[in-house]
Amino acid sequence: MVRDAAIAHEKAALRAKMIALRRSLPEKLHADMSTAIAGYIFGLPEIVNTRHVSLYLSIPAQAEVDTTAIVDGLSAMGKEISVPVIRDGSLCSAAFRQGDPLRPAQFGQPEPEMFSMADESELDVVLLPLLAFDASGYRLGYGKGFYDRFLQRLSQQGRKVSRIGLSFSFQMVDEVPADQWDETLDGVVHEQGIIRFA
Repeated sequence: MVRDAAIAHEKAALRAKMIALRRSLPEKLHADMSTAIAGYIFGLPEIVNTRHVSLYLSIPAQAEVDTTAIVDGLSAMGKEISVPVIRDGSLCSAAFRQGDPLRPAQFGQPEPEMFSMADESELDVVLLPLLAFDASGYRLGYGKGFYDRFLQRLSQQGRKVSRIGLSFSFQMVDEVPADQWDETLDGVVHEQGIIRFA
């Protein structure tokens, strides 16, 4: 229990630090870096050769990597897109088309006004938000565990999806404090390129 409490404390401190760093980015730099990240996404073999991509809709107040250009590009490529929504305490996939009306949800994240469940059995790639990541592929999220449980569920259902985090390069740290239930990433795309994890 002492170790669990220490990890929780470390995670909370790192979250606060990274949110503050992201919010301190000048608007133009944030936009330019987000655009660069989108450019790398479109060249990934995982994206080029896939049909169905799960992608979060960014929360401006959290200064997340802006996914607007990624939505536009994936739509132009003819990809099927789903977005994460919280239902009954779990993260699930809602079908989404570019231009669908949105509303703010429980944690401020945009979600479709009309909910239609996407077919997760056809999901190939999950593009995830994160606050920090390390060279072992561990990611720090917002602390609710929604993505960890979502990825575990896909694995239990036999779905081998590519897990790719979207981040700014300054969010890489020496070590993310990790609990045993934390799921790892296959790669992270930031404004300077992609990092892949073995």
